Amino acid sequence: MDQLWIDGTEVDYQVQGEGERVMLLHSTAFEPWCEPLADELRDFAVLRFTRLPPRTESGGYAPLSLAADAATCVRLLDHVGWASAHAVGHSYGALLALQVARDAPARVASLSLLEPAIRDVPSAPEVLASLAPAIAAYRRGDAPAAVDGFLQSVAGSDYRTHLDRALPGALDISIGRADLFFQVEMPVVQHWTFGPAGAQDVTQPVLNVVGELSVPRFAEGADLVQSWFPDAERFVLPRAGHLLMVQNAPDLAHRLTQFFTHTHTQAPARRPWSVWSQPRATLAARTGEAVSGGGRGPDRR
Repeated sequence: MDQLWIDGTEVDYQVQGEGERVMLLHSTAFEPWCEPLADELRDFAVLRFTRLPPRTESGGYAPLSLAADAATCVRLLDHVGWASAHAVGHSYGALLALQVARDAPARVASLSLLEPAIRDVPSAPEVLASLAPAIAAYRRGDAPAAVDGFLQSVAGSDYRTHLDRALPGALDISIGRADLFFQVEMPVVQHWTFGPAGAQDVTQPVLNVVGELSVPRFAEGADLVQSWFPDAERFVLPRAGHLLMVQNAPDLAHRLTQFFTHTHTQAPARRPWSVWSQPRATLAARTGEAVSGGGRGPDRR
């Protein structure tokens, strides 16, 4: 990856392939999960990146807000010379995609929201209870147990089988970034708020994705996304849980390609996102400023 610094934040990035522009957004701790999807999007220029906020005097990481993270994303788009891109965000990255779309709408051509890490769902109490062991493990200094507990909560007890098969070493990377995740990224999710008022600021076409095998919180999250964006296209990815792009990258890439194409073949009207949409489906239908740093200069594909 190439590297640059944005206001004290270290950003490592790469552009893979050529063609229409797509940025894949995820938490830095779990960004390697994007690799299978990036490889499947062969007809596109795909931007992936990680970022490390500045360190504090105590050795931890400085607090982060989603707005600040979105600003870093926009500055990276400036650096690589991209006026806009399709934003594909998974989990934390889906919240980031929404924030970029609100704060810099001209930079986002479309939004693909892959199981956003939404707190305000009916099963929130159960979700918090399931995460308690992971948080406790992190507080006692056991990063491997903390990451394992978190992944079991969101992706099921067999998550490691899928990760080790598709991305050997990815779990070790996540464990190595546990401080970043538990100190910075998880608190961002806990403090993030969004609702119908915020949704009115999002005018891009939306693809709402949930895994067929995902735990209930993500199905509930997809329902909430649909309530925010009633005209969003909805897609249930078969044979996949929360590790969407790890478990079934080919089908996900195929559906994303259809969605990206759809956003161009339909002419925009005064209702910004309804013209791209299909009728709402339900889960019952589960069949179907200056930048400095190293690295290369702007990519003007």
